[in-house]
Amino acid sequence: MAVITISRQFGSGGEAVARLVAEKMGYLLVNKAMIVENLRSYGVEDDFDQFDEKNFSLIEQAGYREIEEKRRHYLETLHNFIYDLAIRENLVILGRGGQVLFKDFPPALHVKIIAPLKGRLELVCKSYELDEAVAARLIEEQDQDRREYLRQIFGYNWLDLDLYHLVLNTELFGLEEAVALVVNAARVKEEMGDFPLSLPEDSRQEQGLLISQVHDATGNAPSFAHPSEEEFARMLDFYQIKWLYEPKTFPLEWDSEGNITVAFSPDFYLPEQDIYVELTTQKQKLVWRKNKKIRRLREIYPHVKIKIIYGRDYRGLLQKYGIEEKGE
Repeated sequence: MAVITISRQFGSGGEAVARLVAEKMGYLLVNKAMIVENLRSYGVEDDFDQFDEKNFSLIEQAGYREIEEKRRHYLETLHNFIYDLAIRENLVILGRGGQVLFKDFPPALHVKIIAPLKGRLELVCKSYELDEAVAARLIEEQDQDRREYLRQIFGYNWLDLDLYHLVLNTELFGLEEAVALVVNAARVKEEMGDFPLSLPEDSRQEQGLLISQVHDATGNAPSFAHPSEEEFARMLDFYQIKWLYEPKTFPLEWDSEGNITVAFSPDFYLPEQDIYVELTTQKQKLVWRKNKKIRRLREIYPHVKIKIIYGRDYRGLLQKYGIEEKGE
């Protein structure tokens, strides 16, 4: 799935840019209101204002060191929620360290919204009905919170330009122009092949094989025999687990002349874990032939590690991540 992260200086209009980009792209907006609403089911709703994009050193100075474990639980819950959401939806993520959470996720586009202090003061004074002195203090506090949040939680400099693909100054570009630039950048990234596009099903099939838009550890896009295999590959890609599709065939039986009569090619090989994975969506009573082959493989090649994921386990994974099973 595609992800657009938007980091912003306080008063730069980043919130409005994120909202409008999400509307134009048809993406789900992950902002404060959305997170508060959804994290209630995790029992952390009271922790949001205390820990969300906050400079924790200020909390420590106030004598609240004992809540470090509570903060860690909140952050782990928040990050897991965002990761799981990204498997199911195209997202625009406002703040929350999204530029680091998805730093090595190829389909992600990272944007930073900035503006000169004078323009930010005018916007904050108008939006919050504050005088200039109070608005200046609020801007300084908010920027410090976000800067320290990124440093403390992720160890990154908020101003490090290497974290962003696009930096927009909203004094030079109006709101509509800024939104258009982000949308166009996202579409250019799509055309470059970094986003997993959703193409019509008939254009993705050829001779009964699915033409994949995910890439294995060698950069190749394999042709999957079943949509479930592509869904599994996407999950591996999302968690940055390198994989190969049917890279090796193991002979299992031979005739009297030494010709191979039975062989088996496991669906996936995970090179970093040195394990093969066989995926089957068939009902349990129909997989006995496959189980027989795997038992035979283990007998002949005891050094080979292999794991079979049955239909019920696979459907459990899809249900966990909210992915609709294809090919049924």
